[in-house]
Amino acid sequence: MHYWFLNPGGGEMVTESLAALYPDADIFCLFADFKRLPEGIPASRVHASPLNTIPFAHRLNRMLFPLFAAAAGSFDLSDYDLVISSDSPPTKGIVTSSHAVHISYCHTPGRFIWDLSASFTAKLPWFFRPFFAEMASNARISDYVAAQRVDHFLANSNYVARRIRKYYGRNPTVIYPPVNVRQGYISDEHGDYYLSVGRLIKNKRIDVLIHACNKLKRRLLIVGQGRDEKALKAIAGPTIEFLGRIPREQLGPLYARSRGFLFAADEDFGIVAVEAQAHGRPVIAFGYGGSLETVRVNDAHGRSDTGIFFKEQTPESMADAILRFEAREHWFVPAEIREHALSFDAAIFNNRIAEFIGKAMVAEEMAHTMAPPLGIHAVMPWDEAMERRAAPAPPRRRQSDQLTVKVADVVSSGHRQSRSSVHSKDGR
Repeated sequence: MHYWFLNPGGGEMVTESLAALYPDADIFCLFADFKRLPEGIPASRVHASPLNTIPFAHRLNRMLFPLFAAAAGSFDLSDYDLVISSDSPPTKGIVTSSHAVHISYCHTPGRFIWDLSASFTAKLPWFFRPFFAEMASNARISDYVAAQRVDHFLANSNYVARRIRKYYGRNPTVIYPPVNVRQGYISDEHGDYYLSVGRLIKNKRIDVLIHACNKLKRRLLIVGQGRDEKALKAIAGPTIEFLGRIPREQLGPLYARSRGFLFAADEDFGIVAVEAQAHGRPVIAFGYGGSLETVRVNDAHGRSDTGIFFKEQTPESMADAILRFEAREHWFVPAEIREHALSFDAAIFNNRIAEFIGKAMVAEEMAHTMAPPLGIHAVMPWDEAMERRAAPAPPRRRQSDQLTVKVADVVSSGHRQSRSSVHSKDGR
């Protein structure tokens, strides 16, 4: 279950990798532009919700937010033993059968209803703010309740894992998302430009990059599209170039020949920053959030830096970081930057998530076959219960004898359960 296939991004890359691991699996989503599906996901496998048939739904999808949870819950998943949700708030609203295992790969709890709710509300027209505040309050309740139905949480970074623990009270396992770092390479030739790759939307803070490069008169190439493209072009100076969407095979040379990669977003992980490092290029990043896990700066083990951080999401702070980078540009070692990026290889993701899912499925099977835990008793029929109440009470034991018996029972029960686990794993 993925939230939507409208614009390519990190969530779509995760879903594409999961689809490759399970080539016969059905894929459900709220919205889908079937002309822009990831290459590894055929249209025949994708089932979109009824919301996808609403006119202009792809462009106005956020306006339909109050209907997301109901749309997700409308899918009949009763025949599936394993359900994996590529998670945003609505995808947790799915309802699985009691025997199914639901694993949520959480990209982030919905920030517009949780930690960024106040700032998001402040940007709305004043007359709409009370309605959104009420809607967000209700959404937080339903999001929390839906999170309790998930059997296992995975987080794409430690940054996101902290939010999952805080808002959902769940303890996730961190598995970094897949990045195609093996396709990266180091170029002997480098241009005079800095590079930015990503959707042109407000939270990516492309405006900070543009203002900084305007100020320093540095050349900046911007790859991507989005609803803020027109506004960003309006503030761009003569050294800024917008390249639009570029096929992946053409993106590699842009990474490899860039002077450095600029990244100003408060990102949950930041796949594009890792892709830049896979080509041996340093990253000048906002030193917060996922960047602290993907870009190596002042390493405790003495390994070389793969980039430079700036402290504030302002053009001044970024411009200062660019100048600091240019003063020590020759210190960066492309081969060591690329080696760091290899730790996020897609093969590592595939191995770790396959292992996690395998263990989760075995645990679920054992839970259905093993005896009830100590302290859980079956309900007796009424007539048998009455007979036991009428029977004479057994002689009372001393407290020390009772303690000995209880310890012996626990040890004996533990041995029985251990043998049952072995048989279950061998299939006998």
